[in-house]
Amino acid sequence: MKSFLTIFCAIAFSGAALSAQNNADTIRVNRNESDTLVIIVKEKQAVDRQAKKEQRLAEKAQRPTYMINVGYNRGYRADIELSWADKSVWGITSSHGFSFGNGLYVGGGAGFGAELTKNPVATASVAEDVIDPEYSYTPEADWNASYFVPVFADIKYSFTKTLASPFVSLKGGAVADITNKGIRTFANPAVGLDIARFSLKVGYEYQLGFWGHLDGKHMHNIKLGVAYTF
Repeated sequence: MKSFLTIFCAIAFSGAALSAQNNADTIRVNRNESDTLVIIVKEKQAVDRQAKKEQRLAEKAQRPTYMINVGYNRGYRADIELSWADKSVWGITSSHGFSFGNGLYVGGGAGFGAELTKNPVATASVAEDVIDPEYSYTPEADWNASYFVPVFADIKYSFTKTLASPFVSLKGGAVADITNKGIRTFANPAVGLDIARFSLKVGYEYQLGFWGHLDGKHMHNIKLGVAYTF
């Protein structure tokens, strides 16, 4: 019975000592002129770190998606982008890949585009002298449309996961002109800004033809784009 009371008193005293000495790793009680080990507790710093981590996760779960850079999150990611270049080149592409959760995204995609050019037949006095046989013009129309399909690899790095984050990106691949039968390679480095699920960017696009009517032709464009991340 005496032994039971001794243990009970020691445990009760340790609880009071713990609340008064939260920074201690070990609590000792002086009884009968000897130190008795009562209990070993975890460091207060470790407990605080765990509590802060849980608080951050709870706040992140409650934060609306429009308040964070969605593209920064780790996992599968996809987007759709509208682009414009050289006054008359329009395109829509979709990229799919993996975001590593540290700002880096690697993926690939494809798309569809159109280039609108003024039909020289509409203003020429002698149409036969100006029509390029490599292109398919429609004499009845003032504008000629050339359609193309790009296929590309996509690399992007966002600098922060905040609501508005600057980024750099690089797309590269091949473009098939399905109207006039030609293929060219392209590289498109760009800089921009992520805002929640949207991305705005401006870049330089270099193209080099290697087949069909595009063979050996160099093209340089300033390209603008806006994308939405799913």
